[in-house]
Amino acid sequence: MKSYPTLLAYVLLCLSMLIGQPAHTQQRFQRWGGGVDDELLHFGFSFHYIQADYKIELAKDWGNTGYKSIYSPFSNNVGLGLLADLKLTENLNLRFSPNLTFLNVEIITEKPTEEKRNRIHRSNIELPLLLKFKSDRKGNLRGYLVGGGQSAINVSPSKRYTPKEDIITNGVYLAYTVGIGFDIYFDFFKMAPEIRWTQSIGNLIDRHPGNTYNKNLPLDRLFLRSFQISLFFE
Repeated sequence: MKSYPTLLAYVLLCLSMLIGQPAHTQQRFQRWGGGVDDELLHFGFSFHYIQADYKIELAKDWGNTGYKSIYSPFSNNVGLGLLADLKLTENLNLRFSPNLTFLNVEIITEKPTEEKRNRIHRSNIELPLLLKFKSDRKGNLRGYLVGGGQSAINVSPSKRYTPKEDIITNGVYLAYTVGIGFDIYFDFFKMAPEIRWTQSIGNLIDRHPGNTYNKNLPLDRLFLRSFQISLFFE
């Protein structure tokens, strides 16, 4: 988690240096970008690198349950997706970008004499609906902010988990997401590096009576959160 501010500062520095190029230089080499900015509706695809963990809220009396600590380290994951982009105004677009993400996130429970690594695998179909707020184009670059909400559906088989031995989470959840990026224009397409933060809404712990391992852990609430670096091609 400590590396995130450094990475974000580096990305923003590169963006500011690129956008800060002299206007006459940018205009001289302005590229068409495949004409996507002139289309009412255009499409694309994306690749994602994702770091994810669970934000854990413990029960008030968890210190009396024999556990020394319960935490979730960040894990490295990947995803890919499609994109449909609807132009609303010159500086505002509505984006629908269904993704397939593969997440392996651990919750580690420690007792004085025992440690258990609870790996929770999710193959999520994510359905984000986002608003993209764009700056005016400067040469071959345009910065933007993006934000909105999404639903996620876990399509990995539940048979791989045993309710008496594993943490069981809800298969469907909602989340909010915000990010920043910039469009880079080439002759026949544009590419958009983007960084985005996403966090689930609502408790992900499955409270079904049959999930006995969940009931034996001093967990009150779980939230899935992720830091995502993406490349969009449009």
